[in-house]
Amino acid sequence: MRMGEGEGPRHVPIRAQVTGAASSTTSSSADEEFDPQLSLRSKERKTLRRRRKLEKATKQLVKQEELKRLHKAQAIQRQLEEVEERQRASEIQGVRLEKALRGEADSGTQDEAQLLQEWFKLVLEKNKLMRYESELLIMAQELELEDHQSRLEQKLREKMLKEESQKDENDLNEEREIFAEMMQVIEQRDRLVDSLEEQRIREKAEDQRFESFIFSRGCQLSRT
Repeated sequence: MRMGEGEGPRHVPIRAQVTGAASSTTSSSADEEFDPQLSLRSKERKTLRRRRKLEKATKQLVKQEELKRLHKAQAIQRQLEEVEERQRASEIQGVRLEKALRGEADSGTQDEAQLLQEWFKLVLEKNKLMRYESELLIMAQELELEDHQSRLEQKLREKMLKEESQKDENDLNEEREIFAEMMQVIEQRDRLVDSLEEQRIREKAEDQRFESFIFSRGCQLSRT
């Protein structure tokens, strides 16, 4: 038998194995280096993956914020319903007191001074409820504007994800329109905050005038 006949696979030195493995793993990067198109496609794929990951995270955050606003809106609605019930009860009590003060209904053991003092307390309570209702309505408006602003911001982010080189004049006009509308919403929210502060200042002055009137009638009431 001749040498080499029937022998097993030829032994490959370790150095040659390592060299071959290294060359196979670096072949793709070498191809990209010498082929600009391959390198460009690889970068585009990486950019696309990052963009999709960012879009997913942004959408999750937007959903969380929407859920928070929904809970706030539901809480405001419940508070408005409670205020409405208390206002109805105050109206009924006010009618009873007015009739008693005019002598059209039995006042029981209460004299006129006691009835008048109770009526003053009721006026304060009704004013308090009206102011609270007004603040709740402003809060509801501000919440609606916040939701509108969030949707505009999300829309603008989606528009800006597009590569600048791929945008046409229509895309740029849409971005400017969205941004302009967003600025208007922000201004409206600022005006609401200012109006609420002005309302509180006005209410404080009204309280002082009403308190002076109560003192002039010989009554002393605490606003609680």
